[in-house]
Parts: sequence; C-alpha cells; structure tokens
Amino acid sequence: MAKINLPSKPRPALSSTPKRMILFSKPKVGKTFTVSKLPDCLILDFEEGTLAIDAMSYPIKSIKDVAEVCKAIKEAEYPYKYIAVDTASALEEMCLPVAEMQWAKSPEGAKWFLADEHGKLHESSGKAKYGTIMNLPYGKGYSLVSDVFNDVIKRLEKCTPKLIILAHSTYATLNKDGTDFTSLDIQMSKKCKFAATFKADAIGYIYRKGSQNFVNFTPTEDVGAGGRHRYLEKKHILLSEWIVEENSEEEFHTYWDSIFAPSKNEAEKKTTKSKQ
Repeated sequence: MAKINLPSKPRPALSSTPKRMILFSKPKVGKTFTVSKLPDCLILDFEEGTLAIDAMSYPIKSIKDVAEVCKAIKEAEYPYKYIAVDTASALEEMCLPVAEMQWAKSPEGAKWFLADEHGKLHESSGKAKYGTIMNLPYGKGYSLVSDVFNDVIKRLEKCTPKLIILAHSTYATLNKDGTDFTSLDIQMSKKCKFAATFKADAIGYIYRKGSQNFVNFTPTEDVGAGGRHRYLEKKHILLSEWIVEENSEEEFHTYWDSIFAPSKNEAEKKTTKSKQ
C-alpha cells in the first residue's frame, strides 16, 4: 500500500476561474446569443435556440446524441475549450425516457411496460397506473431522472476544461422568520438542480439593463446566485452590450474575459485608461 503524504501547509488554489458555471435568466434575454460569441465554445442545442443565430452548435435530440458527440469530441482530441448546455430544463426533459427505460429494467420496475396478449399496455402496468415515473411514490422518479442528468453532466465535463450550463429562471417561494418571500431561482426540479449546482463553481443570474447584459454572481435573498471565486462576487459583471459604432451600425460586444480571464481583463482596462 502506497504511503499517504498528509499536507503540512495550505497549497495554492488549483483553479482560478470556474470549471462548471451555471448562467440563468428570464427567456429571450440573450443567453444563447452571448454564449455563441465565446471563442472555442461548442453549444449543445437541446431546444433549437441557435437556429436563428450564427453559432458553433450541434443539435441534440436525445441522450444518445450526447453520447455520440462525446465520442466524436474524444476522437477529435478535445478541440473545445468550452461546452455550453442549452438548456438545463430541456436536458432534464430528455433524461426522463432514459430513466424510464432504466427503471423498467430494474426488479422494482419490471412491470412498468407490462403488456397484454395484444401487445398493448396492460391496465395493471406501472406506466398505466402512474403515467410517468415522476409520479412514482416518495419522489423515486425524480431521483431516477436526476441520476441520468448527473451522468450526462459528468460525461460532458470529461470533454472540456470548462462547462457552461444555461438555464431559465423561475420564482421560488422561501420562508424566513415566518415570512414568505420570492427569490429568482433556476427552473429545474429540485433533485436535478442539486445535481447541477452541487459541483458548480459559479452560479450567475443574467439580466438586461437597456442595451447591456449583466451577470450577478452575488448571493442575496432575491437571487439564488453565488460562487467559489471572490472576484466574481465583487460587482455585477458587464457580460455583453450593443454599441453604435461611428458608421452608425450596431455591433455586439462581449466581455467573457471578465469571467474567464479576470487578470487579463483588468490589465486591458488599465491600458485603455492610460491611453485616454
């Protein structure tokens, strides 16, 4: 048995920027369009969100497609610095039939697809009784879907240094000191949301202000955001904006370095200020 060398002092941080990041917002704020401008980023399009924009994307119609894409990425020797899942809720929905098939192969779910003598679903089958595994007692179906979801995320993380999960927002009702209040949260089932956020290095809420999109990584009672890197929480980060150029045409600018290369971004700002 190899000898274990226990640490005797703190080591430097091994990751200076997020490896797994979740960005959520209200619909049509511009998540997909902004991510399409991130260099070396493959968008896995689960809900046809890239059809109307120029994007380096691949359509995903089933979980089988994800497995095939991962295989192709490995064979291509991992060409992408980033992979974006668009969106988490669409991925979760695709996990349901896979979880259902896995349940049907288990001893407990052996009668899920029980058929009658005509090959039709028997009235005593689990499928006929519950309709969907999400209706199984004690939340069993949610756990099954979450397991598939988590497996997909783990597969994708092996294909890229940085994984970005895009999600829609919803309002969650919370209680503090006996008082109910609403907070912006990620639109997913509780178990899948836990699977996605548990190992996330950063969770940011994207919002629009005029022609600009900002990301809020600061956790508050109003927004379910947060992160492991302090520089993300210091202020709301300008992520993208439309700027009218001298020729009166609008140009779309993104500032991904503020998230993935903060030291470079600060150096560029100082250089710009010194020239002014």
